[in-house]
Amino acid sequence: MHPSPYQWIEVLRGIGKNLLERVPQIAGSADASIKIGRGAGGDQTFLIDEVAEKIVIEALDKVAGEGVGFTLISEECGIRQYAPESNIHILVDPLDGSNNAKRGVPYYATSIAVLDGNKLENLLAGYVVDLSSGKEYWAIRGEGAWGNGKRIECRGSEGSEMVAFEASAPAKDIDKILPVLKSARKIRCLGAIALDLAIMANGAIDLLLVATPSRSFDFAAGMLILKEAGGIITDMDGGDITGINAGLERTVPLIAATNNSLLTKAIKIIRDNQAVNP
Repeated sequence: MHPSPYQWIEVLRGIGKNLLERVPQIAGSADASIKIGRGAGGDQTFLIDEVAEKIVIEALDKVAGEGVGFTLISEECGIRQYAPESNIHILVDPLDGSNNAKRGVPYYATSIAVLDGNKLENLLAGYVVDLSSGKEYWAIRGEGAWGNGKRIECRGSEGSEMVAFEASAPAKDIDKILPVLKSARKIRCLGAIALDLAIMANGAIDLLLVATPSRSFDFAAGMLILKEAGGIITDMDGGDITGINAGLERTVPLIAATNNSLLTKAIKIIRDNQAVNP
């Protein structure tokens, strides 16, 4: 059995519905921050992370039971092969913005990407559900991007009016992107990379700088949503990231923009600063 991209989106939306019934009820509670262990991605796992991943895996177990083969790569459980011969890979970040969720900050999501290969160039479908608002974003390769069922496109802004950034190790990573932040009219650090990319696709922000190297499951679904909405995402030097493997390892710092002009300007600011402050 080989589901179409549209069938995958329906599966993922079903998972999103189940997540919305459970995860927001825990967010911000004392239970949310109970330590469970350490996930395969290397970060501390908390009860709220485990609850979210369990909901995703239970649904995917059911899909596998219907004869669909795939390799699952998830932040908490690591890599599970449901059919070694299948080229389908599913990248899952069960709780994008888990620190927000633990503390009750209403900006956290689940991010799931389906690939028909083992590299980001093979992205087939991407789904991000904002668990604090219930809004869904998804995309299908070559078909476009949607927000709550309506087609979405990036803003056509030529100026960096709203710039977002993520830096999980700010003492080490923020200096490199600081000149770009200073050039912006407004800046935000929101705390969930895939959701950042999804709301960029829907016109909320113009530029996103991810200073700390991320894992592919952190941004894969958001990457496809942004690209299908007309945006662009590269490494900090403007290099292509589609050759990155679907895996658990950290990759590269990222920069994303609603258009190539904004991306080019931001990269130039970073390069000029490095030339002055090597």
